[in-house]
Amino acid sequence: MPKPRISIIMAVYNRLDITRLCLPTLDASLAGRDDVEIIIVDDCSTDGTRDFLRDLPPPYRFILRETKGNFAINNNLGVQTSGGDILVFLNNDTELPADWLKPMLVALDACPGPVGMVGNLQLIPDTGRVDHLGVVFPPWLTPLHVGQHRRRLPKGLPRFSEWNAVTAACCLCRRDTFEEVGGFDEAYINGCEDIDLCLKMKQAGYRHYTANESVILHHKGASPGRKKHNDVNLDRLRSRWSDYMIGDLVPQDRHRAAVSYLLGVASRPTKAKPVRTIQALTALMNPF
Repeated sequence: MPKPRISIIMAVYNRLDITRLCLPTLDASLAGRDDVEIIIVDDCSTDGTRDFLRDLPPPYRFILRETKGNFAINNNLGVQTSGGDILVFLNNDTELPADWLKPMLVALDACPGPVGMVGNLQLIPDTGRVDHLGVVFPPWLTPLHVGQHRRRLPKGLPRFSEWNAVTAACCLCRRDTFEEVGGFDEAYINGCEDIDLCLKMKQAGYRHYTANESVILHHKGASPGRKKHNDVNLDRLRSRWSDYMIGDLVPQDRHRAAVSYLLGVASRPTKAKPVRTIQALTALMNPF
């Protein structure tokens, strides 16, 4: 087998049921390619995932951890054992159409650079609602996934959209860019490590995009314990990046963040938080 050009890294912990949903769609989307390897890092699963992984044929490879890690640790380990010049980070709680990868690869060369991370558009399978168009930074410094209020994708999107961050549920970058900024920060515990990585790249001069012709399904938050450490992760992100977010990112994103938040509140009023609502209204009325 020739040296892979593309390494797809997938960290898993239990939920063999969703892995079984994901991998056939991944296989079908890669039919005919001989430049891809798939590395699955298992984080001490106990539900039969390990036996399942042992039976997977090439281009799959697997790593069975003996001590519990986290999303950042497992993805960094996958990168260390991979050989591709392009790294794709993919959750096992995704389902993929045939044409998901090519638009993302095109973006690496087609978008104004230097290009850091390329993401895509994501829908929630059970509802069809939008989960991710891109990530913005509101005044309250909790990264916001744009579009989560939407019942369907907006029409007339350009081929590529620039954002200050994208989600690592499905994204790709060049290996040398990933290694230049030190990879994922392993102190995060299954949350915010993707935003932190995007900000490290952003501060180093890289630009992030979504390839809007790539649309996948994302069973959001399906991994066990996914949200257990949200507050700790967010505290770490803010302690490291608050000055940069306030000085650079919030001024760029304040209008998009305000619109997205307020539309989300309109669709789910019980989720409204008074202080954030006031901040969003203020940003909307004073966009500059």
